[in-house]
Amino acid sequence: MKKILIFLLFTVFIFSAKAQTCIIHGNAGTYAGETLRLYTFSDYITETKKLAAESKVDDEGYFTFKVEGNDIFEAFIDLDVFKGYIIIEPGKDFEIVLPKKTVRRHEDIMNPYFKPYEFYIRILNDENTLTAAFKKFDALYEQALKKILKNPKHVNPGLLEKEIKAVDDSTSSIDNDFFKQYKRYKFLDLRFQGVYKNKKAIVRKNYSSEPVLYKNPAYNKLLKTNLGNILFENYADTLFRILAENRGWNTMSRYLANTDLCRNEEFREYYMFVNLYNEFYKNTVYKNNIIDILYSAKNNIKNRETLTAVENFLNNSSNLIVGNKIPDFRLPDNSSYMHSLSDFKGKFIYLGFYSAESYTCKKDILLLPSLAKKYKKDLKIILVFKENNPEKINKILKNIDTGDLLILHDDANISEEYEVRAYPSYFLINPEGRFSLIYAPGPAEGIENIYLKQYQNRKIKQIRESGR
Repeated sequence: MKKILIFLLFTVFIFSAKAQTCIIHGNAGTYAGETLRLYTFSDYITETKKLAAESKVDDEGYFTFKVEGNDIFEAFIDLDVFKGYIIIEPGKDFEIVLPKKTVRRHEDIMNPYFKPYEFYIRILNDENTLTAAFKKFDALYEQALKKILKNPKHVNPGLLEKEIKAVDDSTSSIDNDFFKQYKRYKFLDLRFQGVYKNKKAIVRKNYSSEPVLYKNPAYNKLLKTNLGNILFENYADTLFRILAENRGWNTMSRYLANTDLCRNEEFREYYMFVNLYNEFYKNTVYKNNIIDILYSAKNNIKNRETLTAVENFLNNSSNLIVGNKIPDFRLPDNSSYMHSLSDFKGKFIYLGFYSAESYTCKKDILLLPSLAKKYKKDLKIILVFKENNPEKINKILKNIDTGDLLILHDDANISEEYEVRAYPSYFLINPEGRFSLIYAPGPAEGIENIYLKQYQNRKIKQIRESGR
């Protein structure tokens, strides 16, 4: 009898632990024949996208997403000019409405700062969803924010708490931990913007001894954006010395374990990464050291979520650093002959990423032939057009002497490896095939003088080394 009872309890446990399915479906006729993709963030620090589900839209416009798992999390659909958010709830069935398909205008395509319009997706068959709760809360929160920060230099603490209470009361009927924690850290962010100025105290009271909420957007936004440099602000001498001496992740972790902010190991690992991540984009001196310390972390981090964030960072950000080897490529020219950057090793390379539709590109290319001819012995100018269309490219090259330029077509999306966000984008590469300048100036912005200085410094170094 005892064995039977144990078996039944075990069976109940197995079935209760089995992953549930959140089904999301609807009709979007303007997307017929396309594949819609539902994403989440693999981690909220690097904001690396991760596919949660995908669905082909049939000829009549119907689609269905199926998301497996037992966790509540935020997901989104990229629709070019729109970005729709939805909160995934295990075991739920949602019928949703998507906006009519809209294509970005030409000026938006060329604008590197373009951001899609963000909204919460409307759910037709259930009014009491977390998505609806988030939408209501965010709308009330934004209204309160405008009132409280009407005069940011003189925030009224009484008004701040009054507005927070009103928003909290308006959403108090929603009894869900994910939502409650979202509210908690949104309110904390509001207090930080208004009256809380002691960053260390905020971290100590609200993060250090609390569970790490890896998938909560409000928790991570505040931690990354406003509290993400505190370790380097408060323990700068020791931390920068550890970086400069390449003493590794464990050395930094042992030191921080004795501070009041990082005694909890799980939070310490995560917070170390957040601070190193922010320092990487802020500090030009220690970029390679930060890369090295994060590589050393991969074998020592115990928590899977933090390790994923570190790996995302290393995969996405470690290439574009001055002194690092360039991502090589093999691309066709207008005559379909293939060329690689490594073909020009031993020369400086001025690499430009171009669009045939960019006005700035059309202006810059008029200045490059004379530069290429003047320094052709030691400098090769290579332009990679995003359009794999010789006719379109030749149209803007008409009446331009391109004999000393190399014109290539980006038929392999090489621009993504170089993290090109705008056209034109330039890089200066040294004769060893390493980055010398990332996002270098254009031909009208002084690149000639910069190149000459680097060329001369290299020659001086060679003469000194040969005389030893």
